[in-house]
Amino acid sequence: MSAGARLRALLAQEDCLVTPGIYDALSARIAEHAGFSALAISGFGVEAALLGKPDIGLLTLSELVDQARRIAAAVDVPVTCDGETGFGGVHNIARLVHELEAAGIAGVQIEDQTSPKRCPALEGRAVVALDEQLARLKAALAARRDPDFLVIARSDADILSFDELVLRCNRYLAAGADMAMPICFAVDGRPITDFDADGQMEVYERLARAIDGPVKGVLIPQGYTAADMGRIGYRLMGLAGGPIEASVNALHAALAELRRSGSEAAYRAAHPPAFPAPGGIMKLLGLPGYLDFERRMSGEED
Repeated sequence: MSAGARLRALLAQEDCLVTPGIYDALSARIAEHAGFSALAISGFGVEAALLGKPDIGLLTLSELVDQARRIAAAVDVPVTCDGETGFGGVHNIARLVHELEAAGIAGVQIEDQTSPKRCPALEGRAVVALDEQLARLKAALAARRDPDFLVIARSDADILSFDELVLRCNRYLAAGADMAMPICFAVDGRPITDFDADGQMEVYERLARAIDGPVKGVLIPQGYTAADMGRIGYRLMGLAGGPIEASVNALHAALAELRRSGSEAAYRAAHPPAFPAPGGIMKLLGLPGYLDFERRMSGEED
């Protein structure tokens, strides 16, 4: 069964599938060990982890595919990938789909921002004309060799209006996209953060009900859960920022304490490691299986 088919089976089984945003093979292994049944490669995370750069469209197609290949090879669960704007014209998008399929990826999301794109948390986003995004999606759909490979259509048209965001998502689904991914950082010119948690949920529910097909969400208001998002109509939640936020803040705190005190003891005492280095981490990464393979290959069990 292909990665795409396995992902579709999970979507059919669960009311709302949660895919944490991973960015390298290590974060993927940790997420799999934590029990997630599917993962999502975060373009923001890869740009930060691989390049040490902000999410402003500096990542290239080949860099993303190489990272995706390593991630897919490291885990046994299906993985989707943030395909940014597709890295060019329709030929580039077709190449992206071919290479992600070959890398073992289950699906790709293509957004309607102009290139170079930028994180939706930043000012200065712009979107292409509707017809240009429809051409991007047409190229992605035509390029896939596996019909189960998911093509997710992301729209940043929240910068225009709520109605335009809904219209575009519905047009993308009508054109054949498997799922719509509306970015909703703004509501008719108001930042979503102007609304309290209940107000945000009302906006997200209104959005999901207005979209004629499966919807992927990206934010869960404080005090709510993925199950709550499922109840208001979201089939998939791609939580891109959480894992790298946890990694960056934990690493920064540990290194700041080491620099301040000259010792790791205080940080370790305050945050006892569940997977101490090196042995605990290597065990998490499957060391016992490697050692068992060595023994069998050397004939020690004969």
